[in-house]
Amino acid sequence: MNLLMIKALKGGSMDRISLKLESKRLLSGHFPFFVLLFLPVIILQFGYSLASSMMDPQSPTFMRDYTQLLEGEFNPNTENLMMLLIILTGLTLIISLLTVGMRFASIDLIRNQAKFEAPVTKSFTILNDGTYFISTIIMGIITTVLTLLWSMLFIVPGIIKSFSYVQAINIYRDALDEGKPIGYFEAITKSRQMMAGHKMDYFVLALSFIGWYILEGLSFGILSFWVEPYAQLAFANFYVKLADHAEPDDLMNIFDNKS
Repeated sequence: MNLLMIKALKGGSMDRISLKLESKRLLSGHFPFFVLLFLPVIILQFGYSLASSMMDPQSPTFMRDYTQLLEGEFNPNTENLMMLLIILTGLTLIISLLTVGMRFASIDLIRNQAKFEAPVTKSFTILNDGTYFISTIIMGIITTVLTLLWSMLFIVPGIIKSFSYVQAINIYRDALDEGKPIGYFEAITKSRQMMAGHKMDYFVLALSFIGWYILEGLSFGILSFWVEPYAQLAFANFYVKLADHAEPDDLMNIFDNKS
């Protein structure tokens, strides 16, 4: 275990600087690989931006067509709008699924359980195993519904709960790969336990990328080739540190400590 890994969890809280530095070094050392790994998602994100630029939700025309669509009035304008909304929804779903698969691949690379080869194949990790694909969709639906239910009380509890559930799919996949499959709600419970005391760490980590995202936008998406892998590696690294390198008691005995 290297010095950065030892520093990653200190005093029970995540050392964000060490975690990001380790992720950055991994990205720098294998940058061409990660460009190819994340290329499908980056291309789809460009497509989403292009499609979304074709409509202006603030314009009177959009509001008119959208209202007519909700009322079931079909004409060329509402049909075009419906098709555009379907495309955007489809792209969102595909991007989300591929991103989860790339997070899985990043976790394996950080753990030295995969080699830096065949990046295009690893880009579609989520499609390589039907169980990964189905479980990601089901888990996404369950956690979204739970988050919405909490948000009905107040917005803040919904946001907090979304951080509690963020590791559920990673835990579910780890259990599956270890030959000890668990249920969806059990994975969600274990995620809540794992994130106890670390939700603020995760929030601060996510917040630390805002500047990068702004620069990404100012560069017309060119910086995506660095920002997207960097962010996903950092979030994957966050999970690895909690699941693999924390003391068992810190994880409430969710997993046996891995060496």
